[in-house]
Amino acid sequence: MTVRGGDQLAEARLGSDLRVLDGIAGWCGGLHGSMPLSDALQSLANGLGCQAAAISRQLGNEERPRTVAIFDKESKSDLPIIGRAFAADVMGHFYTKARPSTIWFLSDHMEDSDWTGTQTLSNWRLSRKVEEIVVLALAVNQRQSDYIEFHFTRALELSERLELEALVPTIERSWSGRKSGLVTQTRMDERLVRARSAAQAGKLKWDAPILGMSNPAGLSRSEFRVCLMLSRGLSVQGITDELGLSEATVRSHLRSIYSKTESSGQSELLYRILSSGKDAAEVATGSL
Repeated sequence: MTVRGGDQLAEARLGSDLRVLDGIAGWCGGLHGSMPLSDALQSLANGLGCQAAAISRQLGNEERPRTVAIFDKESKSDLPIIGRAFAADVMGHFYTKARPSTIWFLSDHMEDSDWTGTQTLSNWRLSRKVEEIVVLALAVNQRQSDYIEFHFTRALELSERLELEALVPTIERSWSGRKSGLVTQTRMDERLVRARSAAQAGKLKWDAPILGMSNPAGLSRSEFRVCLMLSRGLSVQGITDELGLSEATVRSHLRSIYSKTESSGQSELLYRILSSGKDAAEVATGSL
C-alpha cells in the first residue's frame, strides 16, 4: 500500500510538472506570435493552476496602470470576473521600485504590520475567496512598468513557491524578447471587439449615412476624417499625406471603422459611404 501511494504521488507530481511545462511552452510561443497574448496568458495560468491572471502596464506619464490582458477560469459562471490588475494594490509603494525578475507574494505582505491593502483588493479577495496573489516584475524602468500576476484560491505550499521563483527568469526573458508591437496589437484587438459589439448593439442599418451629421456609426473625429478622405477618392497613402499620419495609424483607424460600420473591407465601406444618396463632403464639412 505504501508503494502504491508513493506511485500515485509521483504520478500526480509528474502530471503537475507536465502542465507547468505546457504552460511555459504556450507562454513563450505566444509571445513570439503563435497565439494572441490573452491565449498565451491563459496557457501559463492553466499550467500554474491559478484561477485568474492579469498583465498590467504602468506608463511613466500615467497615474494608473493599464490592464493589458486578463484571464479568469470563472468567466462563464455567475461569480465576479477579474476586470483589472491588482499588482499595484498588492505591492503598494514598491510597485514602481521593484527590479525586473523579482517575485512578490501577497501572503508575505500581509504578515508585515506596515502593509495596508486597498478596499478594492479586499473586496476582490472576499468575493472570489482568493488566498494568494503572486506578482512578477517583467520590466521596470522610467518609461514603463510591466507586471504579471496570478490569483490562487488556496495557500501555496513551499514547494510551489520555490517552483514559481524558479520560473521567474524564464517568464521575464520571454517577455523581454516578445514580438514587437504585441501589447499594442492586443489593446487594438480589444478596442475592435468593443467597437464591433457596440455596432451590433446599435443595429446600424445598411443604408444609414455613415457620414451623416448624426454620425450613426459612432465614429471618432479621426475616423470621420478618414472616411471623408475615402469619399473624395484618396488612397490610404493619399490619406496619410493629407492628414499627416503614418500608414499604420490610418490602417488602424480603418480597422476600427470596419468594425463600427460592420463593413468587410475598404471596398464595401466606400460603397456604403457613396450609396447613402448624399454628398459626403457637403454633409461632413461642419463636422471637421
